[in-house]
Amino acid sequence: MKRPPLRALAAFEAAARLGNFSDAARELEITTSAVSQQIKILETFLGTRLFDRLSRGVRPTEDGAAFHAAVHDAYRRIDDGTLRILGPRESETLTVRCGISFGLRWLAPRLPLFLSEHPDVDLRIVTPIFGSAERDPDIEIVYGQVARGDRRCEHLPAENIVPMCSPQLLRDGPSLQGPADLAKFRLIDPLVSDLTWERWFALHGVTVVPHRRVSFDSILMALQAAASGMGIALEGDFLASEELASGRLVVPPALVEMRVRRSLRTLVMREDKWQETKCRQFRDWLFRNLGPG
Repeated sequence: MKRPPLRALAAFEAAARLGNFSDAARELEITTSAVSQQIKILETFLGTRLFDRLSRGVRPTEDGAAFHAAVHDAYRRIDDGTLRILGPRESETLTVRCGISFGLRWLAPRLPLFLSEHPDVDLRIVTPIFGSAERDPDIEIVYGQVARGDRRCEHLPAENIVPMCSPQLLRDGPSLQGPADLAKFRLIDPLVSDLTWERWFALHGVTVVPHRRVSFDSILMALQAAASGMGIALEGDFLASEELASGRLVVPPALVEMRVRRSLRTLVMREDKWQETKCRQFRDWLFRNLGPG
């Protein structure tokens, strides 16, 4: 029986696993157009369409999903056979530095997904406080839109920055019909963000209203304070997704359209680190799982 071209199988397996031709091209160190060409060759060989093209990435068709299961299993068997001959690979340590709020709320719960895809990588996660001795980690996830001439910097996907508070505060507190009514509430200031309440007012053409305030240098503390009814926080919906989904936090209806869309974090690494497989793997996994904000 005639077998499919090996190059086409490699492109298909990577694209189906990663859900994106560009990510597959980066992993295989070829161009995106080359991946697309190999997929077309394989589709012609098999006489069926293997992917549905989406606005962001691709999704295997029913035939594509079934074929990928077989191809992926074959690659796993090849890997197992290779490992038995060559012996176990030495683990590579990847050091990632990030803020405590991002690490606790988003990164730590999802690290098992990364490790299941890349079992040969040993992770070392440090924070600016406890990992201060780690002067040059492999990857940094920095709060803010930073730009460093000696580093590769990529903004993480944008998110919606909105006022949010406890629903009980809206029920039992003063009436909130518009931004001017914020003067009746205590506003929770984000010390770690450059989008302060004053800048939020300015962006929406609102005269700054006097207000009582409380400030936190931790996003998780600010969110907890808002959920407890202390006041109204101005935070991104990214780390607040759990509270917003559960209803512990809500966006005041009168302010729901007054969102600011912005990337709040930046991935930073040295150019030479970009050439290391473990760093590219983590970067691609991060952006793939963050998705659109």
